Amino acid sequence: MKKFSSKLLTNEVLIWTEAFLSSIPGKIGSGLRRFWFGRRFQQSAELHIGRNCQFIEPRAMCFKGKTLINDHCYFNADGGAISIGHQTAFNTGVHINAAGGGSIIIGDHCPIGPGVVMRTANHRFSRTDVIIQDQGHDPADIVIEDDCWIGANVVILGGVRIGSGAVIGAGAVVTKDIPSMAIALGVPAKVISFRK
Repeated sequence: MKKFSSKLLTNEVLIWTEAFLSSIPGKIGSGLRRFWFGRRFQQSAELHIGRNCQFIEPRAMCFKGKTLINDHCYFNADGGAISIGHQTAFNTGVHINAAGGGSIIIGDHCPIGPGVVMRTANHRFSRTDVIIQDQGHDPADIVIEDDCWIGANVVILGGVRIGSGAVIGAGAVVTKDIPSMAIALGVPAKVISFRK
């Protein structure tokens, strides 16, 4: 019981500390967040972390180079892993979720637009005799290669690879692989042309 309450107390202190640090504005707040989270990630380089960001299971997150994370972003690697390359930027309100298994791997020089959602695990729903939330998840990796631009409010599901130099237009839902240098739009995302 003593071990359980000690772990619970430690977890509560972490939650309160991160909530406090998350709300501090300006360069002081950014510096404090960089200091705090930089020591909790598996690997981190030069980070800028905006306000009100949340990181669940940061030990399973790796930031390999200069990374910009704007306000209100959410990263969850509980049961999975997240790896981010050099010079990648996350706009406001991005949701990167590898909880429940699978990995999200994002290469170098990738601008990620506001409101983007990446989720490695999808709900199972084939059985009609069991409610959906009790059927578990099917995890699969998401890989975004170097120099990809992911537009605003794009959704990327597990099991997808986006090739280097690809552009995914705003609002697209990516359910299948997108080849290198492709421009893809729509729901579901379809290749409409290639960059020259």
